[in-house]
Amino acid sequence: MLSAYCGECEWQYRAEGDATGDCSRAMIDHFVETGHSPIERRDAAAELVIDDRFDPVDAAESGRDLSKK
Repeated sequence: MLSAYCGECEWQYRAEGDATGDCSRAMIDHFVETGHSPIERRDAAAELVIDDRFDPVDAAESGRDLSKK
C-alpha cells in the first residue's frame, strides 16, 4: 500500500496495491492546489527484506563498518 501525506497541512492519500500512478497524481494535484510538497511512503511490511546470510549483531560485534558498501 502506498500512502502520501503533507507535513504542512492535514492532507493524506492512500492507494491500495501498487497504484503508484494514482498516488503520484494525487500528490501533484495537492502541490498545484496548495504549493505544499507531499511526502510519499510505502508500507513498511512491503519494504522488509530478510537476508539470512547477514547477521547484523555479528557484524556490529566484529567492528566492521556497516555504512560502507
